[in-house]
Amino acid sequence: MPFMFAWSNLTKAVRVRVARWCLAAVVVALLSPGCRGGATNSPQAAAVLRIEVVEADQDADVYVDGNYVGQVRGVNAADAPIQLAEGTHRVEIRKPGRFPVQRTVDVRAGGPATVSVRAELLGDPR
Repeated sequence: MPFMFAWSNLTKAVRVRVARWCLAAVVVALLSPGCRGGATNSPQAAAVLRIEVVEADQDADVYVDGNYVGQVRGVNAADAPIQLAEGTHRVEIRKPGRFPVQRTVDVRAGGPATVSVRAELLGDPR
C-alpha cells in the first residue's frame, strides 16, 4: 500500500507549527518588493510617462526598467497612460535599424505630474 500523508495523523503541535510557517511565507511573499516600482497602472503612481519622438519613430518600442511597456504611440495614448512609481527609472526607446536611446528619470512625490523623455533615434550606419 503506498504511503498516504494525512494531516490528521500529525500531532496538534506539528499542525500549528506548519500552519504558522505557511502564514509567515504568505506574509513575506506579499510584503516582498519584487513586484513593486517601475511602470504601473496603480493609483499610487507619481507621474505619467510621455515620449517625444519624430512621427517616423512612433512605432519604436519603449522599455521601463528593462520591461517592455509598448510602442511610443501607445505609451502616449490618453486612454492608457504609463504611470511611473516614485523613484529612479531607466527608460529605453528601441527601433530596428536605429541606435537605442536610454534616459534615466527621477520621479518624486510632489514633483511634476508628467515625465517627458525627448529622444532622437539616429540611424545605424551598418
